[in-house]
Amino acid sequence: MVSLATLYKEWGHEVLGSDTEEEFFTDEVLKNLGVSITSFDQNFITGDIGMVIYSSAYSSDHPQLMRARGLGIKCMSYAEALADIFNQRKGILVTGTHGKTTSTAMLARVFEDAKFDPTVVCGGELIEWRKTARVGNSEWIIAEGDEYQAKILLFKPHVLLLTNIEYDHPDFYPDEESYRAVFQKVLQTMPKDGVVVAHKNLHDFVEKFTNAKKIYFGFEKEDVKLRVWGEHNRQNALGVLAVAKALGVVEDEALKTLAQFRGTRRRMELYTSENADVVLIDDYAHHPTEIRATLAALRAQYQNRKIIAAFQPHTFSRTRTLLDDFAQAFTDADQVIILDIYASARELEKSIRGEDLFEAVKKYHTNVLFMKSPLVAIKEVRQILQPGSVFVTLGAGDAWTIVDQLSK
Repeated sequence: MVSLATLYKEWGHEVLGSDTEEEFFTDEVLKNLGVSITSFDQNFITGDIGMVIYSSAYSSDHPQLMRARGLGIKCMSYAEALADIFNQRKGILVTGTHGKTTSTAMLARVFEDAKFDPTVVCGGELIEWRKTARVGNSEWIIAEGDEYQAKILLFKPHVLLLTNIEYDHPDFYPDEESYRAVFQKVLQTMPKDGVVVAHKNLHDFVEKFTNAKKIYFGFEKEDVKLRVWGEHNRQNALGVLAVAKALGVVEDEALKTLAQFRGTRRRMELYTSENADVVLIDDYAHHPTEIRATLAALRAQYQNRKIIAAFQPHTFSRTRTLLDDFAQAFTDADQVIILDIYASARELEKSIRGEDLFEAVKKYHTNVLFMKSPLVAIKEVRQILQPGSVFVTLGAGDAWTIVDQLSK
């Protein structure tokens, strides 16, 4: 949503918004843009508003949406509004279960340095830009495509970067087959003169469903030098490099940009120096595979340090469906802290508790604590941290506020 606000603001529109009272790391982006944010109030919707764009986290009976429709104001979901912008340009869509945000950000920086002058919509804030979006003057647009609620089917890309596919979003997709089907549909709609860049593990899946030109990455002989850590980021970079080469970017120039890429907010984001007595890091990992990848990268970086991981599960449905996978995901952490579940605005049924995950993790890990909330954790973690330790918060909710407060 912040990305769309950025685009419309920089195109000269007046942009206003409403949100919850919760603090978000993107608040600073909106403040720098001069976008005014108020609490939810239907009286805020007035007849002089040209369009209302809403997050699909909220249902169609939200008071502000009902008011807007009553006034005859055009209403579009985030995905519809982004697709409207994307489909008028020559689009590169980055999608998959993991690595979308980092891959989009890497690709954006490569194409920016290569003078393609792209418009960009990224799911995270690029540290180099201090923004989540970029207005370009060329025909190119690079966007992160969200598979949740089949939103990616609204897009008509010229180039598709498919990072990986692993079952997720069980609150929308009842099984893995239905989840994979949405990617199948995207592949089937790719034009013959389009390009699909996918990880080698997806070779058979991709070959079956598209007639577009196909390029695969992830082979062992391929290598890139990066300042961001982890094998998962190397794989992200290889996918980006394959797209860049396919579209005529000079390989050495792309490699140079990737080597300097500083990452995005909430993806192994350092809140201290990397050699501090106590290193503080935040990461958005909210799926077992992402947790393993992040902790493996930190273990490789800090082989002799104690790693303490605080994980805040995101959504009841994901926690319940992937419970045993989550329980076994913390091998590379010396100590694990489980927080209570961060619920989505769209979830009403509390079918599992953070304590249930805590009990499951204890079956596989000897040093596990439960802390109810980030506020509790901020107080408790102060007592645990010793010189030589690395403390990382994991999750898509507000666990990042722990390291934010500790760093201050």
